[in-house]
Order: sequence, then structure tokens, then C-alpha cells
Amino acid sequence: MAHSLRDQLLKAGLVTEAQLEKANQPKPAPSRQPQQHNQTSRRDNRPARTVEKPQRTENKAPRPTPKEKSDLAQFYAARAKTEREEREQAEQRQREIAARRKQTREQVAALITANLQNVDDADIRYNFVVGDNIKYLYVTEAQQQALADGNLAITFLGGKRCLIPLDIAQQILALDPDKLIVINSPDAEDPLTPTHLPQGERG
Repeated sequence: MAHSLRDQLLKAGLVTEAQLEKANQPKPAPSRQPQQHNQTSRRDNRPARTVEKPQRTENKAPRPTPKEKSDLAQFYAARAKTEREEREQAEQRQREIAARRKQTREQVAALITANLQNVDDADIRYNFVVGDNIKYLYVTEAQQQALADGNLAITFLGGKRCLIPLDIAQQILALDPDKLIVINSPDAEDPLTPTHLPQGERG
């Protein structure tokens, strides 16, 4: 019956002998393992590739050794000690200068107080110059002449105008050259011009 169908198809021209022979050939059995699996197997057999990450190179200073740390600590300690000693010495010098100034002021004040020549009821006004200012104090007639002759001097103590002998004025200037003391020069053209006129007025 199969041959009858074959003959009928051939006679009808629906198929050819070659097509019938090809149709009768057995089909190959399909592969049990999928192609993808084979590719995976081949990849699995390859050695694993290791990817190394590049290491970062940072410019870090080497850490100091314990000995270097000790030397550095000693250096800073020595410098701190030196600075502290210099500061203490400077403060000590300032204290000494202040103490000497105080002692000098006390000695000057003692000399002025012990040798003060002011007279409370003096009625002659005596003018003298301090810088650009004309000042005055009241003196007796004898004191006026002594001032004109340069035998008396004028100074200040606590804001008060004080008459003192010339030799006491010279002692005060030896102690404190900046102390304001007015001494009249008999040979000066202007009788109001003192021979000693320091910068500024201090009591």
C-alpha cells in the first residue's frame, strides 16, 4: 500500500524520486547535551584568571623611630626651657628696672623734702620758663636774688613747685638726669631762661 501511494504521488508529479529517497532516510538522533552546556564545560576546564588590583603608591613620610621620637621630644623640651628662662630673665630685668626707678624717685623726693626752701608767706612772683610755658612761684626778696644768681633751683614734687639749693639740685641730677630742674644762668640774656631744661615736666 505504501508502494501504491508512492506510485500515485510519482504519477501525479507531486514528488520526485529524490524527494522520496530523502524522506525515507533515518533522521540523526539529537544530542543529549546542549551546546551551551558544552561551551560552559570548555570554559570550566580553562584555568581561572586572577586579576590583580593595582596597588596605590602614596607618598607617605616614614614614621619616626622611637629614638627619633625621643630626640625630638628632648629638642622641644630644651627649646621650651630656653624660652621660659629667657622670658623669666626679661621679666626679672623689668622688675629690677622698675625697682631702681622707684628707689631713685624715693631718694629724689627725700632730698627735695629735706632741703625745701619755700616760704609760705612769700609775696614776690618769680616767673620761669619750662619748655614753651611760663610758670611762676612766690619767693622772698632774698630768694629772688639767689635764683637770679643761680644759687637756688626750682624743681617739682607731687605737682608742687619747690625751691632747693643748687648743690641739692646737682645731687638730684646725678641720681636722675631726666629730672626737671630749672637753674637760672646769671650770664643769660633772658633771665627767665634756665640752664637745665629737660624734655617734659615731671613731678
